[in-house]
Amino acid sequence: MRRAIFILSQKGGSGKSTFSRALLDHLRLLRGLPVAAFDADGQVGQLLQHYGARDARGGLVAPQDPLFGVASFDLREAAQRGLVLDALDVPASTLLFDFPAGCLGDLGRVVGGGRGMAPLLDAYEAEGVRITVAVVISNVQASTHNVLAAMEAFGDRVDYVVVKNCFYGQPEDFLFFDGFTGADGLSYGGQAREALARRGGAVVAMPALPGREYALCDLYSLGFSEAAGHRALRRSERAALAVFLQDFGQAVERAAPFFGDGPPGRTAG
Repeated sequence: MRRAIFILSQKGGSGKSTFSRALLDHLRLLRGLPVAAFDADGQVGQLLQHYGARDARGGLVAPQDPLFGVASFDLREAAQRGLVLDALDVPASTLLFDFPAGCLGDLGRVVGGGRGMAPLLDAYEAEGVRITVAVVISNVQASTHNVLAAMEAFGDRVDYVVVKNCFYGQPEDFLFFDGFTGADGLSYGGQAREALARRGGAVVAMPALPGREYALCDLYSLGFSEAAGHRALRRSERAALAVFLQDFGQAVERAAPFFGDGPPGRTAG
Protein backbone atom coordinates (compact mmCIF):
# COMPACT_ATOMS: atom_id res chain seq x y z
CA MET A 1 0.00 0.00 0.00
CA ARG A 2 1.19 3.50 -0.83
CA ARG A 3 1.56 5.87 2.09
CA ALA A 4 1.07 9.63 2.45
CA ILE A 5 2.48 11.39 5.51
CA PHE A 6 0.74 14.60 6.54
CA ILE A 7 2.95 16.41 9.06
CA LEU A 8 1.11 19.17 10.86
CA SER A 9 0.54 21.23 13.97
CA GLN A 10 -2.06 23.89 14.61
CA LYS A 11 0.48 26.20 16.28
CA GLY A 12 3.92 27.31 15.08
CA GLY A 13 7.03 26.60 17.11
CA SER A 14 6.30 22.95 17.89
CA GLY A 15 9.16 21.65 15.73
CA LYS A 16 6.97 20.43 12.89
CA SER A 17 9.38 21.36 10.10
CA THR A 18 12.35 19.99 12.04
CA PHE A 19 10.56 16.65 12.19
CA SER A 20 9.69 16.87 8.49
CA ARG A 21 13.32 17.51 7.59
CA ALA A 22 14.64 14.71 9.79
CA LEU A 23 12.02 12.21 8.59
CA LEU A 24 12.69 12.95 4.92
CA ASP A 25 16.41 12.63 5.60
CA HIS A 26 15.88 9.30 7.36
CA LEU A 27 13.57 7.78 4.75
CA ARG A 28 15.20 9.07 1.58
CA LEU A 29 18.91 9.34 2.40
CA LEU A 30 19.50 6.82 5.18
CA ARG A 31 16.91 4.18 4.24
CA GLY A 32 17.07 4.75 0.48
CA LEU A 33 13.28 4.76 0.07
CA PRO A 34 11.60 6.57 -2.86
CA VAL A 35 9.89 9.53 -1.22
CA ALA A 36 8.16 12.40 -3.01
CA ALA A 37 8.46 15.50 -0.81
CA PHE A 38 6.19 18.55 -0.76
CA ASP A 39 6.54 21.78 1.20
CA ALA A 40 3.12 23.41 1.53
CA ASP A 41 4.50 26.63 3.03
CA GLY A 42 5.55 28.07 -0.33
CA GLN A 43 9.03 29.30 -1.16
CA VAL A 44 9.82 30.11 2.49
CA GLY A 45 9.34 26.56 3.76
CA GLN A 46 12.17 24.94 5.69
CA LEU A 47 11.81 21.60 3.93
CA LEU A 48 12.38 23.27 0.56
CA GLN A 49 15.25 25.41 1.81
CA HIS A 50 17.19 22.49 3.29
CA TYR A 51 16.27 19.56 1.02
CA GLY A 52 15.39 21.22 -2.25
CA ALA A 53 17.61 20.51 -5.27
CA ARG A 54 20.13 23.28 -6.03
CA ASP A 55 22.06 24.28 -9.14
CA ALA A 56 25.83 24.69 -9.47
CA ARG A 57 25.65 28.20 -7.98
CA GLY A 58 23.69 27.02 -4.96
CA GLY A 59 20.33 28.42 -6.03
CA LEU A 60 17.16 26.43 -5.68
CA VAL A 61 16.10 24.73 -8.91
CA ALA A 62 12.67 25.66 -10.23
CA PRO A 63 10.52 23.74 -10.71
CA GLN A 64 11.54 20.98 -8.30
CA ASP A 65 11.13 17.27 -8.94
CA PRO A 66 9.50 16.00 -5.72
CA LEU A 67 11.26 12.64 -6.07
CA PHE A 68 14.74 14.18 -5.90
CA GLY A 69 14.14 17.60 -4.38
CA VAL A 70 11.11 19.20 -2.75
CA ALA A 71 8.11 20.51 -4.69
CA SER A 72 6.61 23.62 -3.08
CA PHE A 73 3.19 25.24 -3.05
CA ASP A 74 1.21 27.47 -0.72
CA LEU A 75 -1.71 25.64 0.87
CA ARG A 76 -3.19 28.97 1.95
CA GLU A 77 -3.67 29.98 -1.70
CA ALA A 78 -6.85 28.51 -3.16
CA ALA A 79 -5.32 28.19 -6.63
CA GLN A 80 -2.46 26.03 -5.32
CA ARG A 81 -4.26 23.67 -2.92
CA GLY A 82 -4.95 21.18 -5.69
CA LEU A 83 -1.36 19.94 -5.49
CA VAL A 84 -2.40 17.91 -2.45
CA LEU A 85 -4.39 15.80 -4.92
CA ASP A 86 -2.11 16.15 -7.94
CA ALA A 87 0.68 14.60 -5.86
CA LEU A 88 -1.11 11.26 -6.22
CA ASP A 89 0.17 11.15 -9.83
CA VAL A 90 3.81 11.10 -8.69
CA PRO A 91 5.17 7.53 -9.00
CA ALA A 92 6.40 7.19 -5.42
CA SER A 93 5.43 4.69 -2.75
CA THR A 94 5.60 7.41 -0.10
CA LEU A 95 4.38 11.02 -0.25
CA LEU A 96 5.57 13.39 2.49
CA PHE A 97 3.88 16.76 3.11
CA ASP A 98 5.15 19.44 5.47
CA PHE A 99 2.02 21.53 6.02
CA PRO A 100 2.03 25.04 7.51
CA ALA A 101 0.79 25.65 11.05
CA GLY A 102 -2.96 25.94 11.37
CA CYS A 103 -3.63 24.00 8.19
CA LEU A 104 -6.76 22.01 9.08
CA GLY A 105 -9.17 24.56 7.66
CA ASP A 106 -7.25 24.85 4.38
CA LEU A 107 -6.99 21.06 4.03
CA GLY A 108 -10.76 20.88 4.44
CA ARG A 109 -11.09 23.20 1.43
CA VAL A 110 -8.83 21.26 -0.98
CA VAL A 111 -11.83 19.51 -2.53
CA GLY A 112 -15.50 20.40 -2.51
CA GLY A 113 -15.38 24.04 -1.49
CA GLY A 114 -15.22 23.64 2.27
CA ARG A 115 -16.98 20.31 2.66
CA GLY A 116 -14.37 19.09 5.12
CA MET A 117 -11.86 16.28 4.83
CA ALA A 118 -14.19 13.64 3.40
CA PRO A 119 -13.67 14.44 -0.33
CA LEU A 120 -9.89 14.56 0.14
CA LEU A 121 -9.89 11.25 2.00
CA ASP A 122 -12.17 9.73 -0.64
CA ALA A 123 -9.69 10.66 -3.37
CA TYR A 124 -6.73 9.15 -1.53
CA GLU A 125 -8.59 5.97 -0.69
CA ALA A 126 -9.67 5.58 -4.32
CA GLU A 127 -5.99 5.52 -5.31
CA GLY A 128 -5.10 3.02 -2.58
CA VAL A 129 -3.07 5.53 -0.58
CA ARG A 130 -3.23 5.33 3.21
CA ILE A 131 -2.67 8.59 5.09
CA THR A 132 -0.64 8.99 8.27
CA VAL A 133 -1.33 12.19 10.17
CA ALA A 134 1.74 13.05 12.25
CA VAL A 135 1.07 15.75 14.84
CA VAL A 136 4.17 17.34 16.39
CA ILE A 137 3.65 18.64 19.93
CA SER A 138 5.47 20.56 22.63
CA ASN A 139 4.74 19.95 26.31
CA VAL A 140 2.23 22.79 26.74
CA GLN A 141 -1.48 22.17 27.15
CA ALA A 142 -2.54 23.96 23.96
CA SER A 143 -0.24 21.78 21.85
CA THR A 144 -1.91 18.63 23.18
CA HIS A 145 -5.27 20.00 22.08
CA ASN A 146 -3.91 19.95 18.52
CA VAL A 147 -3.94 16.16 18.62
CA LEU A 148 -7.64 16.09 19.43
CA ALA A 149 -8.37 18.73 16.76
CA ALA A 150 -6.64 16.60 14.11
CA MET A 151 -8.58 13.51 15.15
CA GLU A 152 -11.84 15.44 15.02
CA ALA A 153 -11.00 16.63 11.49
CA PHE A 154 -9.77 13.33 10.01
CA GLY A 155 -11.73 10.82 12.09
CA ASP A 156 -10.99 7.11 11.86
CA ARG A 157 -10.00 7.03 8.19
CA VAL A 158 -6.28 7.70 8.75
CA ASP A 159 -3.46 6.51 10.97
CA TYR A 160 -2.02 8.76 13.67
CA VAL A 161 1.44 9.41 15.06
CA VAL A 162 2.08 11.90 17.85
CA VAL A 163 5.61 13.29 17.89
CA LYS A 164 6.91 14.56 21.22
CA ASN A 165 9.56 17.19 20.48
CA CYS A 166 12.12 16.54 23.20
CA PHE A 167 13.62 19.98 22.73
CA TYR A 168 10.92 20.84 25.29
CA GLY A 169 11.81 18.13 27.81
CA GLN A 170 12.12 14.41 28.34
CA PRO A 171 9.36 12.13 27.00
CA GLU A 172 7.88 11.84 30.48
CA ASP A 173 7.58 15.65 30.73
CA PHE A 174 4.64 15.82 28.30
CA LEU A 175 2.18 15.82 31.18
CA PHE A 176 -0.89 17.15 29.40
CA PHE A 177 -0.61 14.56 26.64
CA ASP A 178 0.10 11.57 28.89
CA GLY A 179 -2.06 12.69 31.83
CA PHE A 180 -0.90 13.20 35.40
CA THR A 181 -2.05 13.55 38.98
CA GLY A 182 -1.39 16.93 40.53
CA ALA A 183 -0.31 17.70 44.08
CA ASP A 184 -3.99 18.37 44.78
CA GLY A 185 -4.77 14.73 44.04
CA LEU A 186 -6.78 15.56 40.92
CA SER A 187 -6.19 14.04 37.48
CA TYR A 188 -5.32 16.27 34.52
CA GLY A 189 -4.92 15.70 30.79
CA GLY A 190 -4.48 12.32 29.13
CA GLN A 191 -7.47 12.56 26.78
CA ALA A 192 -5.27 12.82 23.68
CA ARG A 193 -3.17 9.82 24.70
CA GLU A 194 -6.32 7.78 25.30
CA ALA A 195 -7.80 8.82 21.95
CA LEU A 196 -4.57 7.87 20.19
CA ALA A 197 -4.55 4.46 21.84
CA ARG A 198 -8.15 3.82 20.77
CA ARG A 199 -7.14 4.48 17.17
CA GLY A 200 -4.07 2.25 17.31
CA GLY A 201 -1.68 5.16 16.85
CA ALA A 202 1.95 5.52 17.83
CA VAL A 203 4.06 7.92 19.87
CA VAL A 204 7.53 9.03 18.72
CA ALA A 205 9.98 10.95 20.91
CA MET A 206 12.01 13.18 18.59
CA PRO A 207 15.46 13.81 20.10
CA ALA A 208 16.58 17.38 20.64
CA LEU A 209 19.08 18.72 18.12
CA PRO A 210 21.76 20.90 19.77
CA GLY A 211 21.19 24.58 19.05
CA ARG A 212 24.64 25.26 17.58
CA GLU A 213 24.38 22.47 15.04
CA TYR A 214 20.83 23.49 14.17
CA ALA A 215 22.01 27.05 13.52
CA LEU A 216 24.85 25.84 11.29
CA CYS A 217 22.43 23.79 9.18
CA ASP A 218 20.40 26.97 8.72
CA LEU A 219 23.47 29.05 7.93
CA TYR A 220 24.62 26.78 5.11
CA SER A 221 21.13 25.55 4.06
CA LEU A 222 22.17 21.97 4.70
CA GLY A 223 20.17 18.84 5.29
CA PHE A 224 21.06 16.95 8.43
CA SER A 225 22.90 14.07 6.75
CA GLU A 226 24.67 16.49 4.43
CA ALA A 227 25.76 18.62 7.38
CA ALA A 228 27.02 15.54 9.23
CA GLY A 229 29.65 15.13 6.49
CA HIS A 230 30.24 18.78 5.58
CA ARG A 231 33.71 20.24 6.09
CA ALA A 232 32.31 23.66 6.95
CA LEU A 233 31.43 22.14 10.32
CA ARG A 234 33.92 21.10 12.97
CA ARG A 235 34.45 17.42 13.64
CA SER A 236 32.63 17.70 16.99
CA GLU A 237 29.68 19.41 15.31
CA ARG A 238 29.48 16.73 12.64
CA ALA A 239 29.58 14.08 15.36
CA ALA A 240 26.68 15.75 17.22
CA LEU A 241 24.59 15.66 14.05
CA ALA A 242 25.46 12.01 13.47
CA VAL A 243 24.27 11.16 16.99
CA PHE A 244 21.04 13.09 16.40
CA LEU A 245 20.38 11.19 13.19
CA GLN A 246 21.07 7.86 14.87
CA ASP A 247 18.77 8.65 17.79
CA PHE A 248 16.09 9.95 15.44
CA GLY A 249 16.23 6.77 13.37
CA GLN A 250 15.80 4.62 16.44
CA ALA A 251 12.87 6.76 17.59
CA VAL A 252 10.91 6.59 14.32
CA GLU A 253 11.41 2.84 14.08
CA ARG A 254 8.69 2.64 16.75
CA ALA A 255 6.28 3.84 14.09
CA ALA A 256 7.99 2.52 10.94
CA PRO A 257 4.81 0.97 9.47
CA PHE A 258 3.13 4.37 9.53
CA PHE A 259 5.97 5.99 7.60
CA GLY A 260 5.90 3.87 4.47
CA ASP A 261 7.81 0.83 5.65
CA GLY A 262 5.31 -2.02 5.58
CA PRO A 263 1.67 -2.33 6.69
CA PRO A 264 0.44 -0.32 9.68
CA GLY A 265 0.55 -2.00 13.07
CA ARG A 266 -0.95 -1.42 16.49
CA THR A 267 2.06 0.26 18.02
CA ALA A 268 0.76 2.85 20.45
CA GLY A 269 3.23 3.39 23.24
